[in-house]
Amino acid sequence: MNLIRFEPAKILYVLTPKCGSSSMVNIFLTMAGFDPREHGIRKLARSASTESTLAAQGLFFSNTDTAGVLRSHAEFPEHKLLANIRNPADRVLSNYYNKLNRYTKQYAFGIYAYGKLRQFMEGPKSWRRVARGNAYMQRHLSFQALLDGLEQHGPGFDAHYALQSELLALDKLHYAHLFRLENLDADFRDAMAGFGLPSQMLDRVKAVPRNNPSAYGGRADALMTPQARASIARIYAADFAALGYPV
Repeated sequence: MNLIRFEPAKILYVLTPKCGSSSMVNIFLTMAGFDPREHGIRKLARSASTESTLAAQGLFFSNTDTAGVLRSHAEFPEHKLLANIRNPADRVLSNYYNKLNRYTKQYAFGIYAYGKLRQFMEGPKSWRRVARGNAYMQRHLSFQALLDGLEQHGPGFDAHYALQSELLALDKLHYAHLFRLENLDADFRDAMAGFGLPSQMLDRVKAVPRNNPSAYGGRADALMTPQARASIARIYAADFAALGYPV
């Protein structure tokens, strides 16, 4: 996970994987006066942090885990704790399109090796395109087979698949606001203004960006069968209950 500390509004923003993390990095860089379009946003955040240029604007990024979030909350108890959440069904389907390699490397290595070999054979232009290897893996592992595997092994092997309620430690932390990724466009500006974000910073964000959109992209998908929905309801029952999404 990543954690953003933004001093102008006394905010700790927890970024869980597959919940708009890259978009949030983009937003906070923009609010701090940087232009993420000039470079890859992660690279810009890393280089700016190294050069202390972000710190001059009161913006800090850190790579962490749930225990690290708890420590940061204890260190900055006056900061408002915020995070994004996402419908568990949409999140796991997005993982199938974009992060299947993480599952196959752990539990179906033959399929993983096949997909990476085919990706390699496509040539240098494909070597950094993880989606190319995933596309070959999908030919040999269906969405339902992934869900069956998650039921068997559990989703905690990787943060992209893990329960959001556990990553966010909802049983231990009180969040001032949980932004639903599906409604982020409508909610973000008003909520951040209410948290005391200076208007000159907030006005730099003309629209909520969409970085690293998945091949799924939130559209209706034939893979989301009644059987798949039933499996997801069992695997992510704690998230549906804690986050308030309908099953």
